[in-house]
Amino acid sequence: MRPVRVAVIAAAPQVRACLQALVDATPALRFVGSASDSETLADCFAGSLPDVIIIDLEPEASDALRSGFEAALDATQAPLALVLLTDETDIDWVHEALPDNVMAILSRDATPGEIVAAIEAAAAGLCVLPPDILARLLAGRKPPRPLASAVHIEALTLREIEVLTMLAEGLGNKEIARQLAISDNTVKFHLSSIFGKLGATSRTEAVMLGMRHGFIMV
Repeated sequence: MRPVRVAVIAAAPQVRACLQALVDATPALRFVGSASDSETLADCFAGSLPDVIIIDLEPEASDALRSGFEAALDATQAPLALVLLTDETDIDWVHEALPDNVMAILSRDATPGEIVAAIEAAAAGLCVLPPDILARLLAGRKPPRPLASAVHIEALTLREIEVLTMLAEGLGNKEIARQLAISDNTVKFHLSSIFGKLGATSRTEAVMLGMRHGFIMV
């Protein structure tokens, strides 16, 4: 497999140098360029785009840099994966970022191992979030809507449970009738009652619903 092509956007030269050193030290990654802003970096690609771009968002420059790389990415019209290093804690902003190309959000003090793992995950199409941000996102989710009405299942008789158990074992009507010493018509009567109570339309569905509601164990 070819290495993941990684580019870096960071306003601070020392941050760009650290991230480049990290990428260079990882055999699965290949450093392809860096710049202080997205427009400058985009001019360097000349049609050969990276797989992942790491973007360091400094708190005081986050708004300008954010709008800058969004404009540059719109111009490329390429499905780049972004890894953001940010101290941003606004969950509304995270909600806005995730639907776009942002595949990973890490703290700016993330460890080298965490950054490398995020790059590889983003290249594979996976989303990476810190536990605290993930917990806050999940906490903000709306609870699922309750069902309009609960389905009431009428209890089966002991004989019906016997018939359903044999049905689950793969026995046909005649074999069930023989083992229970009843007629074929009686077996059909029990099956009709079982189907009606469980809301089943086939023998297989009746067995599945019987298992789901705890009437039989297989």
